[in-house]
Amino acid sequence: MIIDRGIINTGVARALVAACICSLFLCVGAFGEDNTSVKPMSLQECIDIALKNQLDVVIAKNDVAIAKSQLAKTKSEYLPQISVDNNAFTTGSQGVLSQVTTGTALSANLNIFDGGIREANVKASRYGVQSTDSAYKRTMQTVTYTVTKAYYETLRSKHLAEVASSNVKYYQTLLEQVTQQINEGSKATVDKYPVEAELASAKVDLLSAQNTVRTSILDLQATMGISSRSGFDVAEVDTIPDTAVQMLDNYVNYAKKSRPDITQAQAQICSAKASTTAARISLYPIPTISAGYQHSISGGYRTSGTQMVGGLTFNLFDGGASRAAYKTAKLTQESAVESAKQLDRDVRTQVEEAYLNLTSSKERLAASQTSLDSAKKNLDVQRERYNLKLAITLDVLNAELQYVTAQSDYVQAKYDYLIAISQLEYTTGE
Repeated sequence: MIIDRGIINTGVARALVAACICSLFLCVGAFGEDNTSVKPMSLQECIDIALKNQLDVVIAKNDVAIAKSQLAKTKSEYLPQISVDNNAFTTGSQGVLSQVTTGTALSANLNIFDGGIREANVKASRYGVQSTDSAYKRTMQTVTYTVTKAYYETLRSKHLAEVASSNVKYYQTLLEQVTQQINEGSKATVDKYPVEAELASAKVDLLSAQNTVRTSILDLQATMGISSRSGFDVAEVDTIPDTAVQMLDNYVNYAKKSRPDITQAQAQICSAKASTTAARISLYPIPTISAGYQHSISGGYRTSGTQMVGGLTFNLFDGGASRAAYKTAKLTQESAVESAKQLDRDVRTQVEEAYLNLTSSKERLAASQTSLDSAKKNLDVQRERYNLKLAITLDVLNAELQYVTAQSDYVQAKYDYLIAISQLEYTTGE
């Protein structure tokens, strides 16, 4: 068998590079890794932790509480405002020393009517609660999806690392066999150089795959809202669901009914309309009715009584503040309407993209399984022929390369399919 000298030199060089990289990673591992053993976490456990610790979820939950407090504040305008007043009174005349006395009284005031501003503000606040609550639900869905995707990416990297590790072990075994045959005189020395080159390349691939595992785990922990933990690991996925794919329009219609961000957009429009109404009322004369009661407790307050006051309030000049507030509210309403229209267009695009990813990945998964089975059979045949001295080393190397490629393709297709299922669920609002 004729071996090109450039291949031999390249193989030796790659072997040296791989050896250096291996040494470097072993040193880093010796000083930087903690072999603490912990139970691998399931996907649901990772999601549960994320929903408790992820910053976006915490903020969205607080926004709901803030909106509810704002609603309670606006609704308090319907209730009497009760207070105790303690004031100082000055009596006397010019040139005569004044006398200062104090008095305490209980006061109660009720805003009966203010032209509808109070009602509009309460309506805006009520829709504000609905908007933030929908945003909170969508945030939880987003976090669930990102954690799920990061979880599958971690499993993908682990399985690709396992493929790379098996490949290294295979080439090490093959090199030992070729070396033994060289020592026995049945092979020439040059026959081991291609194997050494492939072994060096496989070691480099393994190191890269192992590093991808580490970074994937870090990404998963970040999406969960936790700091890096040594020994962190994830559990395997037992089964691959066989999802029955429906018509695209079914998913689109479901998404438009189910997605919380669509509900949020509609609530924002309603809230903005109510705020615009309140701002518009302030531009015109406002009829008002209020009632009050004051009860003297001690001191300067000498009488108790009840009064009801009706009137018309018109702000003749406020430096343009009322008109600016109305313009702001109106533009906010217009922006909310346009945002809702854009979201409606985006939903179909997002669902269609997820739909295509699912159908494509499902087909690729089936094809990659067939390819993997064929590659495994071919490798077994070539190994048997090699043992019977009916095949050369290159035949086995080519078969091994095809098998490793098929394994990698299957792993990629498998997790592309699982992520596509989650993506479609996320875009439809499940």
